[in-house]
Amino acid sequence: MNDIDTSVPSGAPGGRPSPGELAGRTAVVTGAAQGIGREVALLLAESGAGHLILLDRDADQLETVVKDVGDLGARATALPLDLRERDRVRTELRAALRSAGKLDILVNNAGVADENAPDDESTWLRVLDINLHGTFAVTAACLEHLVDKGRIVNVSSILGKAGKMRNTAYCASKHGLIGYTKGLALDLASRGITVNAVLPGWIDTPMLRRELAASADEIGADPARMLRQARKSIPLRRLVEAREAADLVGFLVSDRAAAITAQSLTVDGGYTRGM
Repeated sequence: MNDIDTSVPSGAPGGRPSPGELAGRTAVVTGAAQGIGREVALLLAESGAGHLILLDRDADQLETVVKDVGDLGARATALPLDLRERDRVRTELRAALRSAGKLDILVNNAGVADENAPDDESTWLRVLDINLHGTFAVTAACLEHLVDKGRIVNVSSILGKAGKMRNTAYCASKHGLIGYTKGLALDLASRGITVNAVLPGWIDTPMLRRELAASADEIGADPARMLRQARKSIPLRRLVEAREAADLVGFLVSDRAAAITAQSLTVDGGYTRGM
């Protein structure tokens, strides 16, 4: 029997924009301090984006990403914001966009994945407030600055199509993002603006590690063993890397994806079997 190579492919993936493909473009990325958001920011900078406006509530980590983006030749503006602070989000984001002069790309990546019991109203409200209502607030603030033929990508989840125990809030928010994506795509189609959703599965990010640790602690299990079991459940026998999810975002914001809109595209190593 042949061995299966479960390593991450090396070299520049085919979906990644080539250097200079996004030259001079301005982008907003939320949840940019780590994980998928960080990788998206780096990808955009590598592809020639001129100005990145980066949002995250973790100010220290955000400054690190700003430095990394600057090292790649792009200008970056850090907005350390909690998406629940609607007035600050609107005021500071709009000021940054007025300074930038235009917006070409919006990537709504910020989100939380707190578990909740079915009757846990406080967690329910918090998760939807950040994941769904926060995405709406950022997008609404950006629309007047977004150029015709611009790009919007919303990061949902495979749990935007399925359910999971103790995750009613997260599942509802991610299902909602897919519906929001479809409706917004139709609203903006006359301007040539595309709106799509990316649905990550088991992505190797700090958020996933925290979720596994919390779940393991709750049931008295070993987090490392749970991670091994997760890998075995994926046909490719490995977690998807954050940069691979970012590559899909990179394709969707490129000129090559001009005819793709109102779609929800999964990147999960085959975990959902094409659901």
